[in-house]
Amino acid sequence: MGEQAAIVVDTNVLLNLATPVVDGRSQAPTGEDPLKAVLTGYDVHVPSSVLGEVSEAQGSDDLLSAAADLVFQASHHLTTHDVAAEIDDSLAFGLDRGESHGIWLTNELSAAMFVTDEFNTTNYLFVSLALDDRNVLFTTLHILCVLADRGLFSPQYVDAALTYYVETKQWDRQYVDQLRNTYLTG
Repeated sequence: MGEQAAIVVDTNVLLNLATPVVDGRSQAPTGEDPLKAVLTGYDVHVPSSVLGEVSEAQGSDDLLSAAADLVFQASHHLTTHDVAAEIDDSLAFGLDRGESHGIWLTNELSAAMFVTDEFNTTNYLFVSLALDDRNVLFTTLHILCVLADRGLFSPQYVDAALTYYVETKQWDRQYVDQLRNTYLTG
């Protein structure tokens, strides 16, 4: 494989990629490691504020904390950038610091993707408008489908993962069905 594409990911993406790996419930898809696949398949960049948000998720005895612990165990695969000094103010529109910093970093690096899970909110539109190239906006679910399309995941695993996220995160079924139709059928 040639040079890896640079991508920027948001806090929730890292946690959502780690969740199926640490979720011992029967509904969790098994056999693959989405976090590892993304971290080894791409040159992953994050603003330091994202790791700060991940650390805030640690310290309890729940699934989110276990996912945060896994992200920190794998954080040596991330290129971290301190962008706070580069940005005067975070973007408005209800975006948090990590999202605002991620958008700035994506534009600065001309990254191939900005992966965020704001798609169930109006924030997704604001993120899209703030990116220099709107074609770089992806979600956790979308990147899993891209990995299946590249042959790095089986379509069966990604289909199970899509169902898992719909059932556990109440993510939009129409969006998921569109991804299935685009990447997993045919």
